[in-house]
Amino acid sequence: MYGVGERTEPAIVRLEGEHDIATRNDLKLAFQRVRNNPRVIVDLTGLSYIDSYAIDELFRAELRATTLNGKLVIMARNQRLIRLLSIAGLTTRTPIVDTLDSALRVLLNP
Repeated sequence: MYGVGERTEPAIVRLEGEHDIATRNDLKLAFQRVRNNPRVIVDLTGLSYIDSYAIDELFRAELRATTLNGKLVIMARNQRLIRLLSIAGLTTRTPIVDTLDSALRVLLNP
């Protein structure tokens, strides 16, 4: 399951439950809806599983935000998930925070 916040700037994409190859179309749609927004928060606090396809979508979203002179910030609290994103190399360019307030501070205070 996913949700896309109505907020224009920054955009918020919420991913919940499990995301794998079976949900790839929903995931792709969620990120397409915010593709023109330079500041994106991806909320993974409700996520229980993520596979390599979903991680690739996070990399693509980060690249789009950077191309638009913006930034992608990930909200996550699950230490196993954060470790997985770190192993994948996503944390070298993308900040991971644990609250929406922290994500907004990172995005709005360069």
